[in-house]
Amino acid sequence: MLTSSMMVGGGFVLAGAAVADGGTGAGATATLQDGLKFGGQIKINDGDWNAGGGLIVLKNADGTEFDTYCIDLNMETKPHAKYQETAWSGTSLATNPDAGKINWILQNSYPQVSDLHKLGSEVGVPSLDANEAAAGTQAAIWHFSDHVKAVPLDAGAATLASYLISHVQDVKEPAPSLTLSPSSVSGKSGSLLGPITVASTGNSVSASLDSTSSAAGVVLTDKSGNVLSDQSGALTKPVQNGDQLFVKAPAGANAGTATVSAKASADVQVGRAFTSLGYTPSNHSQTLILAGTQTDTVTASATATWAPTGPVLAFSAMVDCTKSGVVVTATNNGDQPFTVGVTDEGSGMPSLTVAPGQTQSEVVPVGEGAAYDIKVTGPKGQQEFQGIRNCQVAPSHSPSPSTSATPVTSATPSSSSSSPATATPSSSASASSPAVVAPSASASPTSTNGKTLAFTGGGSNSGLIAGVAGALVLLGGGAVYTMRRRGRHSRTTA
Repeated sequence: MLTSSMMVGGGFVLAGAAVADGGTGAGATATLQDGLKFGGQIKINDGDWNAGGGLIVLKNADGTEFDTYCIDLNMETKPHAKYQETAWSGTSLATNPDAGKINWILQNSYPQVSDLHKLGSEVGVPSLDANEAAAGTQAAIWHFSDHVKAVPLDAGAATLASYLISHVQDVKEPAPSLTLSPSSVSGKSGSLLGPITVASTGNSVSASLDSTSSAAGVVLTDKSGNVLSDQSGALTKPVQNGDQLFVKAPAGANAGTATVSAKASADVQVGRAFTSLGYTPSNHSQTLILAGTQTDTVTASATATWAPTGPVLAFSAMVDCTKSGVVVTATNNGDQPFTVGVTDEGSGMPSLTVAPGQTQSEVVPVGEGAAYDIKVTGPKGQQEFQGIRNCQVAPSHSPSPSTSATPVTSATPSSSSSSPATATPSSSASASSPAVVAPSASASPTSTNGKTLAFTGGGSNSGLIAGVAGALVLLGGGAVYTMRRRGRHSRTTA
């Protein structure tokens, strides 16, 4: 994780901060546990290969467990990989028109619907057990996440999968457990830097400044400049979802940066995505999606950077799947222009000259599945963003249409569901949802070429995930400071 840097006496300041969902460190974090909690073998595309699929457990440092399913069939899990709650925009769900259907399946199947007898009776399998429920749910999810025909070898699980696919509806993305947005702000000393907006499913959120900043007279305020923090930098009373915070350094203060840290007890809602941290092409672990709402202690952070004079710039780099590359953006909140060099793998791109009060962007072309190594360079420092542009889900194998599009009278989701299960059905549900037919008893648990896959569906193919890059704040001055970040979405935190 990158750290903020603060120099007094005029100097160069470089602070890392993330773009998506309040950044790395925003929301829940947990570690992958071994094996499947419940599940079974699932045949992919009429026997191309078999995948072990079902409930995957993540556990945080306090022992809280998160039940998840895979939405990244072609990527293996890595043992004990660390995961971060992530917005859909940081995954293949960003460009998947069926993303809301996956959330409906999660809302209306196991374990969000925990009464297996009720769920089984509704779908025609009264004796449905946890392994069948998990395998059937995973198969239905893969149909929409990876656009494959996924048929559990177990007949009861296959019946559940067929039911879910044929009755699916669209349910919107759930809210994040906790974010601070934007994750970096900048401006002149003495001005209000922000707003930093709090978003949380919790009832109250505490926040504080780092001790170095608060000791130097930096405070948290509201939009009118009223001080909200005490001498230690902590808020005197909690804030709530939708509230806004501002950071103010003393007028004339030398260049510096502060970190705002927030904490809350909040619901991590069913349907939230989880992506692996510390991503490189060699250690990326498949993307997961939360199968049941869980209360957790969550955190988020943001940075504020200031200078008395000169350019005061905030930079971000974000994968944009619609533009076939990474968009590098520079905003200058200072009083002098600033020119930035941008390179990818040593190839120069047009420089960005940003006048005071303006924003400039440049698209760095990156091919699908290609790695990028983007360096953003100012006169006295450099920020490096590394990752892979993965924006597409697996291609459709043109499954046959479903014969049923009757809206479901669903097994009732838990009261903590983020979205009602009675959402309006998708007009395309009938055309795009094949019925899953239970395989014969002689179906083999291995692929046609003898290959078995990782327990959560990984194989030798590349994972297909949208990337989200990080952001930084860069000020002119006299010192040199270089930071590097390797991350699955090239995200950075202060």
